[in-house]
Amino acid sequence: MKKYIFILCAMLLPLMLSGCKDEDVSADKPLVYTGFYALYDFASEIAGDNADIVNMVPAGTEPHDWEPGVKDMAGLNKADIVFYNGLGMEAWTDKALSSLENADTVFVRVSDGTDIYDSADPHIWLDPENVKIMCGNILSALCSADPEHSEEYEANYNSYVSELDELDNAFSSELAPYKGRSIVVSHSAFGYLCNAYGLKQEPIDGPSADSEPSPDRMLELVNFIKNNDIKYIFCEKLVSQKTADTLAEETGAGLLYLDPFEGLTQEEISRGDNYISVMYSNLESLKKALMQGE
Repeated sequence: MKKYIFILCAMLLPLMLSGCKDEDVSADKPLVYTGFYALYDFASEIAGDNADIVNMVPAGTEPHDWEPGVKDMAGLNKADIVFYNGLGMEAWTDKALSSLENADTVFVRVSDGTDIYDSADPHIWLDPENVKIMCGNILSALCSADPEHSEEYEANYNSYVSELDELDNAFSSELAPYKGRSIVVSHSAFGYLCNAYGLKQEPIDGPSADSEPSPDRMLELVNFIKNNDIKYIFCEKLVSQKTADTLAEETGAGLLYLDPFEGLTQEEISRGDNYISVMYSNLESLKKALMQGE
């Protein structure tokens, strides 16, 4: 089915080009599309008001299996820059590249140069050190596309790096007493966070959170939770909590949210949540879970 969606997109793309820009997009600013919300947030921090940033994945949508429709493809064809993560996070990029007619659209894989220790896990942004590198790639692309505002982009980048350093220091100092401890998470999205701060993840599901564990795996998880005195199971707002609920009932563990920052709900966007605020919330959840396990 996905194959035919892309064929349809390619056929209808020329019909959509004349009207694909939103009314609030300025012809005087670079038009930037991002593959999911984390990249939208980073690009917005660096660009400020000097670029129009469009997040492709709708609010409240888990982005792993999302694919662009006809309107999205038309918008991509007008974009000056497309920021994507790579590493298997966005399944649609190769097909989109082959379908676009605008040779001037620049695709930037922002994961280039980051510390990749697990090629099966695309969630590199859960380590703030990687975010600094990702933002450096965003900065370079924006300065190249819009050199007139390069000083502003660089100032925004430097300010954001300072925030990331503060965040990293907070995680390092406040999680230091719990090094070597395990957390049970809804899917294996937290390897980079755990690797950065000396924790271990025990995932219910794989990197894409789109399958259910077998009965044998469920038994393993129940035993793991009981044997390691796990007081809380981490779940996510954009994926089903069904399995986490079952494990909680079987073990007596509680539930807490741990956000991989793949996307936000409309409510979270409206109240101004971003990577920094979400990560500090994650830190509080981690401390609560790990302290209760002492």
